[in-house]
Amino acid sequence: MIAINTVSEAIKKEFGSQFSTDAHKDNDLIRYINSWARSIIISRNFPFYKYTYSFTTTDVDTEYSIPYQIETFAVLNSSWDEIELLDFEDYYIEKNKDNKICIFEDKLITTIKWTFTILYRWFIPTITSLTWNIDLPEYFFDLLVVISTYYGFMDIKAYNVANNKKAIFDWMINDMAKRQSDKMPKQTKRLNKSKTNSNIR
Repeated sequence: MIAINTVSEAIKKEFGSQFSTDAHKDNDLIRYINSWARSIIISRNFPFYKYTYSFTTTDVDTEYSIPYQIETFAVLNSSWDEIELLDFEDYYIEKNKDNKICIFEDKLITTIKWTFTILYRWFIPTITSLTWNIDLPEYFFDLLVVISTYYGFMDIKAYNVANNKKAIFDWMINDMAKRQSDKMPKQTKRLNKSKTNSNIR
């Protein structure tokens, strides 16, 4: 959890007093921070912001409103068995839809009557105040400040400065993604390890 007021103060320092008071109001800072949050979730599959959503189908409806999803991992029935998930075109050309489900945008389409659980990935909640907290691990603080200032400099058309911030963001997020993907480096197989005796010269 990261306190937004600490982020906003760091962003203002990056912009300098002139920019922070005149060109970047509180609403702008909120917009920059939310833009960053969306960028990070889309750009890498970090192991957070995975959700479950449960609902029950009826005899009356075949379409159900569900949360919009960046990725749908699975749809499970009450017995925790995975249901076949089809895209829009494949679902509608399928003759037998008895054991199939379609997710299209924010709609789930099915004729199956059951209670289901969707496993999916979605954005972090949007902030609307600088007094809030943002639901991100604390180690994302520096990354949050860097990319938020990128959006800020883009906003005032300071493109050269913005591009420098984006370059910093890219290497930071790549490095962070590598650490997330290999949390047990001692267990990772080392490829191309030399078989030569170290005593031989």
